[in-house]
Amino acid sequence: MGELVYLNGWVGPFEEALISVNDRGYNFGDGVYEVIRVYDGVMFALEDHLKRLEASAAAVEIDLPWDRRQLAGIARDVLCGSGIGEAMVYMQVTRGIAPRNHLFDPDIKPGLLVTVRNVPEMSPSIYSQGVKVITQQEFRWQMCNVKSISLQGAVLAKHRARKAGAAEAVFVLPDGTVTECGASNIFIVKNGVLMTHPADNRILAGITRQYVLELAESMGLPARVEPFKLTDLLAADEVFFTGSVVEIAPVVTVDGKQVSDGRPGPLTERIRREFISLSRKKADN
Repeated sequence: MGELVYLNGWVGPFEEALISVNDRGYNFGDGVYEVIRVYDGVMFALEDHLKRLEASAAAVEIDLPWDRRQLAGIARDVLCGSGIGEAMVYMQVTRGIAPRNHLFDPDIKPGLLVTVRNVPEMSPSIYSQGVKVITQQEFRWQMCNVKSISLQGAVLAKHRARKAGAAEAVFVLPDGTVTECGASNIFIVKNGVLMTHPADNRILAGITRQYVLELAESMGLPARVEPFKLTDLLAADEVFFTGSVVEIAPVVTVDGKQVSDGRPGPLTERIRREFISLSRKKADN
């Protein structure tokens, strides 16, 4: 059938889907979401995504009326109906529909949107040649661990990156601590040791990030989950960022400064190969 929408029980094409102007997601960005990668018709790490959706909803006090089994069933049905094998499943929960008011009725009924789209094509050069990133002073809210649909900060950061000819923007705190990117997690490699920021309120704990850390352990690679500085980023032997769609993208310049020899690093490529193998084998559960 092609790209498909589920909206509060209605299923159909994107051009026929209608969302109320009173939806709090539209008026306030009052909602949470997940993006799940699909390989050959199978959703990758579905249980992990649903756990994180529950955690995000709980953090902003949205009571989900569906359990994981129900949400998984809806997502699978929409995916199956689309007939798309290589897809992105987007799952969004908003607080619900009510006349615009900052205060909400405690009994408001949340709304559920699930969409299935084709995965955008990634240029092979991203992985063979690497990409550029810029740094960006942190200016977002203090609950980055919540996968909120209020993404204006990330939108602006990504826009500024594109204007600079870069693929991503890396957020840096006033004290120089590197946290994450506009829509991905950042890793560095120094002297064979992998480093990434801890999963606290400063970052979204990415699912791909989680699996990279697990792969590092299984591969016998030392990894340190602790804060690091912009000076560490600029002096790294290798840099890469991770996300559900891009998977693992090597970084070759930061703010115009070359990373090591300016080519994707061998450890990054090794981890990327292992992740590709894992993601194509792992069935949803």
